[in-house]
Amino acid sequence: MPTTPENFQVDLRGIVEILSHHLYSSPRVYVRELIQNARDAVVARGEDVPPIELVVDPAAGSLTVRDHGIGLTEADARSLLSTIGASSKREELAAARREFLGQFGIGLLSCFLVVDQIEVVSRSARDPQAPTMRWIGYGDGTFTVSPAEQPLEEPGTLVRVHARPDEAEWVGTDRVFRLAREFASLLAVPITFAVAGDPRPAVRVSGDPAPWDLPGKAAAAWCEDAFGFAPLASIPLDLPMLGIRGVTFVTGEATPGRGRAGDRVFSHGMSVASDNTQLVPEWVSFARVAIEAGSLSLTASRESLHESAALATAREELGHQVRAGIERLAAGDPEVFARFVDVHGQSLLALAVAHPEMLEFVARHLTWETSSGPLRLVEMPARITFTTQDRDFSSYAPIVQAQGDLLVNGAYTHGAAMLRAYDQAQSRLTAREFELTRLLENLPEPRGEDAALAERIGTVARGVLDAHGVAVDVRAFRPVSQLVLHVPGRAAGFVFEEVEDDPWADMLGGGAPREQEDPRPTLVLNLRAEAVRALGGTLAPATRDDAIRALHLLSLLQAGIRLQAEEQALLAGALQTLLLAAS
Repeated sequence: MPTTPENFQVDLRGIVEILSHHLYSSPRVYVRELIQNARDAVVARGEDVPPIELVVDPAAGSLTVRDHGIGLTEADARSLLSTIGASSKREELAAARREFLGQFGIGLLSCFLVVDQIEVVSRSARDPQAPTMRWIGYGDGTFTVSPAEQPLEEPGTLVRVHARPDEAEWVGTDRVFRLAREFASLLAVPITFAVAGDPRPAVRVSGDPAPWDLPGKAAAAWCEDAFGFAPLASIPLDLPMLGIRGVTFVTGEATPGRGRAGDRVFSHGMSVASDNTQLVPEWVSFARVAIEAGSLSLTASRESLHESAALATAREELGHQVRAGIERLAAGDPEVFARFVDVHGQSLLALAVAHPEMLEFVARHLTWETSSGPLRLVEMPARITFTTQDRDFSSYAPIVQAQGDLLVNGAYTHGAAMLRAYDQAQSRLTAREFELTRLLENLPEPRGEDAALAERIGTVARGVLDAHGVAVDVRAFRPVSQLVLHVPGRAAGFVFEEVEDDPWADMLGGGAPREQEDPRPTLVLNLRAEAVRALGGTLAPATRDDAIRALHLLSLLQAGIRLQAEEQALLAGALQTLLLAAS
């Protein structure tokens, strides 16, 4: 029977443009969409039917998908695309595919990413006498519908696609098999894969047990195969009201700065994403998740989840379940939990910041670097200070320790935020951010005979360093190994307390005069150090002056400040003077 080409009642070229540039991330999804259509058709029929068959023909450059599902009538095939509407908008495609789930799906159009022609041969299961119809869609926006020359013996649908020459890889044997396994391995519907002309029997690509249903060793093996690592621990996930089930695999290695690697998400058994970050909170950076999304709706591309109140609720509850799993791990397997804390301490900090109820838990288990060695917050004294930069901790921890106080390194990601939150959440411990000016104020001043020596050394040092724009202060503090201390000036970004001027004070003659803060950086000399005390002795003036310059440059290096070329030359000259004086 001759056929006359008909036009799609849609802008097919516009749809293909959306598919290729805006909807789908890769042409690989066409395999998933063909399997999805076949699976939906089988489910819609609701009977025990033979497996869905995927057959690759390398010689013809084609893929054929045969199902024994509900099938199509000629009227079904003609009417389907007209229901999408003349506007090629992504939202309308999404609505249409939801409406026609289980029928000749919108996803079939994804085949146009790799082919110019789609052939559909189908026989409806609704009518035992239904004829077999043949539908062919073309990339130019036309299609034909006619009785099939070779009727199907059983109801169902056969879809055959021939790849364009430049897209031949997408119908290759290995490529189609890998994609079929990736997408369909957890589907309950039987699906087989075969190669045309190959005498070997078809291979089953579906029906694997879900990882959340596997026992420990088998689940760990699945994780290693899917995610590439052997899990340190696993945490089950279950939201029955939404049909969500899954398993969290905790990694045994830290991934600093990388954020979440993404999760393997399934929808009714079909794999829809391998790098999804929507279902589990961002702070779960120590794990990857395999999860069935249940009743959560998908976007039009079926590659991500539709943002909704249900998704937000699920994400929050899954976060609670992961958190509870960590607490169970701490109580039930201290050895594994200790490894977890050692590897994923930063993630615990993020957890505590996101969930204040976890602050005490982290305080009990996480070890901090302090001036007195590794300590947990519950082991620290009632008053502590913390730094927000590693450089400050390295520079000032020995001094703070020598004064009998405790300095905590809060420079880890989320470290300072966690300490501030903990300070507000309880009353046993007070945590304050480290302030260099306060440290300087609390350093002891020289007394007795040392006061005169300090004055003499200070006067000489100021005479040398004034030319370099550096102020001088002399204190006597421990440890004696700390010869000098650098205090940044206001120009270096250090913030001094500002007191607002009172215009009435000058007019009325009231108010005491204020001592002006010196805006310059300051060299603090430690009079307890023998090298500093020697500056007040009988050194030759040139040797003494270069020693003062060397001490100033040493303070910069200790503070992590890189010397400029002029300062490097000054240091070299000072060292030469000192070495010659010692020879």
